[in-house]
Amino acid sequence: MIYMETYDYPGALNMAIDVAIGELTDDVFLRFYTWERPTLSLGKHQDGADIDEDYIRKSGFDVVRRPSGGRAVLHWDELTYSVIIPSTHDLFDTKVLELYNLLSGIIVDGLNDIGYPVKIVEGHRKPVSSVCFQVPSIYEVALNDIKVIGSAQTRTQRYILQHGSIVLIPHDEIKQCFKSTKHLDIPLIGLYSYVEKPMDEIAYALKSSFEKYFGRAKELKDGQFDEIISKANGMVGMFVWKR
Repeated sequence: MIYMETYDYPGALNMAIDVAIGELTDDVFLRFYTWERPTLSLGKHQDGADIDEDYIRKSGFDVVRRPSGGRAVLHWDELTYSVIIPSTHDLFDTKVLELYNLLSGIIVDGLNDIGYPVKIVEGHRKPVSSVCFQVPSIYEVALNDIKVIGSAQTRTQRYILQHGSIVLIPHDEIKQCFKSTKHLDIPLIGLYSYVEKPMDEIAYALKSSFEKYFGRAKELKDGQFDEIISKANGMVGMFVWKR
């Protein structure tokens, strides 16, 4: 397993990096990252017609299109993770929900190790609104029975990408980002609603949990970071939301 952290990157570049890693790596790849500014990400096929563009503009939020499916997430005070499984790995043939369950279990174990009483929930099969965090989906992670981590997957012939938002501080501004959700009851919670721990402590605990399953993390090879960023820069335009 290869490990990388990239903090405070622009939204479209964050999405492009996930895809670039998938196209370049021949090993399982774990990345943690954050966002340059609050960013609304839409699922690959999500209809953006409901977005309140005036609110987004006045708030200074960025908007990107994810390579994965699912519903909208407002990335703000969070730690985002991505896991890339190459086609050469045994897990590549794992079914969608089975892989969700496996990766959620690894994340739950890591957070439990540092005192966060999160757990996997059965969740719902069908979307309820445009907002990812209104209700948990199957095999997602909850704190006090409220969804605290929202994840999404995409699969190609070369790799599987699963990435997700580990909420530290929830923001109900997500409701204002869509015309249809402004008065919706969306229960929101973050890890810091329970106890505040440094982000690097959370990242280390999660990395250690992934290492228990995938083996000790390897450092990037010489030139590998530059190769990823160069390829990602060439794909950034694919993930800029086009009105």
